[in-house]
Amino acid sequence: MSRLLAALALAAIALARDAGAQRPAEQTIPVTTAPGTSAARPRGGPGADTAALVLHKRLITVFRAPLGALTPEERADAAARRIAAVLEQAQSDSVEARAIPEGYLIMVGGRAAFSLTPADVDTLVDQRLPDVVAASVARLRTALAAEREERSLPHLLQAGGLALLATILFIALLRLIRWSRRRLSAKLLRAAAAHLPDLRVGGFTLFSAESGLALVRRLVDIVAWSAGLFAAYLWLAFVLTRFAYSRPWGEALGGYLSETVGTLAISAISAVPGIFTVVIILVVARWLGRVVSTFFDAVEGGQVEVPWPHPETASATKRIVIVLLWLFAIVVAYPYVPGSGSDVFKGVSVFAGLVLSLGSSGIVNQAMSGLVLMYSRAFKAGDYVRVGEIEGTVVALAMLSTKIRTTKREEITLPNAVVVSASVKNYSRTAADPGLLIYTSVTIGYDTPWRQVEGLLLLAASRTSGLRREPPPFVLKPSLADFYVEYQLNAVLDRPEERMRVLDRLHGTILDAFNEYGVQILSPHYEGDPSRPAVVPRERWHAAPARAAEESPPASHGDGSTA
Repeated sequence: MSRLLAALALAAIALARDAGAQRPAEQTIPVTTAPGTSAARPRGGPGADTAALVLHKRLITVFRAPLGALTPEERADAAARRIAAVLEQAQSDSVEARAIPEGYLIMVGGRAAFSLTPADVDTLVDQRLPDVVAASVARLRTALAAEREERSLPHLLQAGGLALLATILFIALLRLIRWSRRRLSAKLLRAAAAHLPDLRVGGFTLFSAESGLALVRRLVDIVAWSAGLFAAYLWLAFVLTRFAYSRPWGEALGGYLSETVGTLAISAISAVPGIFTVVIILVVARWLGRVVSTFFDAVEGGQVEVPWPHPETASATKRIVIVLLWLFAIVVAYPYVPGSGSDVFKGVSVFAGLVLSLGSSGIVNQAMSGLVLMYSRAFKAGDYVRVGEIEGTVVALAMLSTKIRTTKREEITLPNAVVVSASVKNYSRTAADPGLLIYTSVTIGYDTPWRQVEGLLLLAASRTSGLRREPPPFVLKPSLADFYVEYQLNAVLDRPEERMRVLDRLHGTILDAFNEYGVQILSPHYEGDPSRPAVVPRERWHAAPARAAEESPPASHGDGSTA
């Protein structure tokens, strides 16, 4: 850990050096430095019409206009040479400004160093010449003091001693952090192992105790590393500021830290009113959502009767109203969210909206189809329906799909767009009154009396369980074909969901009744009559594997005999 922190410290020194060197470069102007000093050349290049004077990696002033025959860059060169001469002669480094007709003359050690005129003022930032002169004098005094300190052996020894002491304290602090990490990690792991159970849902382990222990260990490591890095940052800033040569880098690190902390603190304080407003809006929206949910639940349960919505559509209407309510709350609260006005927040919002718009076209289609089904009240959960070729009981009618359980115990999920485009038969809608009709057809040749056929069909209906006696079954003759007559038996079901089973029993009783009376069920296409009727003799009614227990009681004839 110590070696890694040392590497991080070296990287921070390089970053601080770049930061300190780039301060004058922010002016985008050429730089002239005094001999023996170092500075970074700005982005402006030699062809710019301004020049900066930098001493000991510190920006002193900016020359923005010629003075007589001297260009700004020549003025900066001359000032750098004069200041260097003062430093070489070890004269007094007192700095003062004197007013002259052209502006102000900056004196170093009683000698003229450079002058500033009203043309050197940056009018774009509303500067004033006295303010520019005062700032230049203050920066020059700091730079000269740093230069003197760099040449002073007592000061270097004192700075080295403080840096060594800070380094010893830093290493001791790192060892303390390392020791604390081990002790705290061991205690937390023992406590977690004793009190942290597995999180299970339905037999599935969502979060095991081993995962909890690993998470605790990782959190302790993160806290320890954060404390170590913060200590390394403070140590590096302190050591760099002890020496005049590296003081700009240390000040850059310290300034960055204080500026970051100040910005975060100000941002947090300024965000409090907005966060409070967002919380109030969300609380009100949640309360209104509960009121809306209670009202529509009462409508769906029948406790409240209103012209609209109907109980069948109350659930869907509730979801729509709640979604609209929360969308409105989000729109109202959006301007108060901290950072909502930043370009990053706007970019993320635009990207999220683009992704939703591209990926939600199919979802919107299914949702709108679901609304059509709900508000048209074509069917509801529990109805026995036929959708296209699929027949069964509706399990759920959701916003995107409909689930149907067939008589084969298969659960089929149909997209709502498919259901809307298909024909839907709801067998449960008229089950109560007057009732759902079940029908089946047979075709019999013209040589069989139609009254006999009708009687046989009605007899079969009377023997079939699951059919109502009132209203009574009836027979229709929908067509007279070339070779046969079509007879259609109609009866009312007791339970629509038993339609397929009742129809199966009805077909069985029809076969038994026609065989019992020797009438063949045949759709003849022939050139001559068959030699004998195509019927099944009674003794063959229960041929294997049929069971004798399924035999229906024979019908009674008019003379009291049985067939």
